Amino acid sequence: MTNEESKTKNADLKFALFAFCILNCSLGVSETVLAAAKLSGTLTIRDALAMPGRPVRIEARLVHSALFAQTGLGGEQLEFFAGERRIGQAMTGGDGRAFLEWTPRMRGNHAVTVKVAPGQRVESVPASAIVACWERRRPILLVEIGALAEETKSPVVPLPRSPASVGRQEDPEPARDAVAVLKQLSQFFYNVIYLSHGETGPGSSMGDTGDVREWLRRHEFPPGLSLTVKAGRTALEEKLDELKAEGWDNVQAGVGRTVEFAEVLLAHRMKVVILEGANQLDKLPKKAQAVKDWKEVRKKL
Repeated sequence: MTNEESKTKNADLKFALFAFCILNCSLGVSETVLAAAKLSGTLTIRDALAMPGRPVRIEARLVHSALFAQTGLGGEQLEFFAGERRIGQAMTGGDGRAFLEWTPRMRGNHAVTVKVAPGQRVESVPASAIVACWERRRPILLVEIGALAEETKSPVVPLPRSPASVGRQEDPEPARDAVAVLKQLSQFFYNVIYLSHGETGPGSSMGDTGDVREWLRRHEFPPGLSLTVKAGRTALEEKLDELKAEGWDNVQAGVGRTVEFAEVLLAHRMKVVILEGANQLDKLPKKAQAVKDWKEVRKKL
């Protein structure tokens, strides 16, 4: 090999090495740009009520929050898990919602998790919910979230009646004996539905419901279905009628703090226990049973 040929070969090798370095740098930059370009999303999932061996529809929602608005993220694949087992996948629609039909075989309160599938343009923390798989012969106890929190003597804001207020009111402590009594009631007598008042529907955020679920878990309340209805007696009446139409006519009693709650349940011929301190306690219906604390709740039910 001549000196000229050797110089040419070395130049070619240097150029190839230079091109290889440029390509690697470009790929690295591209990967960084792609990672940085991923949207930050928020996943939420609703609790669902089912019966053993019957299909139930699980609803999740993926949104992107910007300033004071939320935008549904459509076209994203979500994966659903029951415990560690993958039970299916669904794509979000234009409003960010995705639905999965699942048939639980065993009764109980099943923990279900939703995650953004790998390779999507969105990053989000997984979200969890409960699929309550219950038999109809066991009675259901409806419990207002506000009845579970310790009522302050001079509250700056009203006692939490909605998921949002429970999550924001400096993490209120549970009412004395509420956890212990509710555990006894759920173990031997009732399935429990935790009732919150707030906005619902496709255009609303379900994140607040997750706040309540986390508050219940953190304070070791027994597992149960978290249900959110709009404020006012009409929405609660409609929800009870909806449950009955679906075959859940075994909602037999309720524990709450509001007069409206008592009136609606009594109109549906249910037993009602109200914690003292409820607003307009003097207007409480005669058939509603007012008690001072959760120890008395157990005796009344």
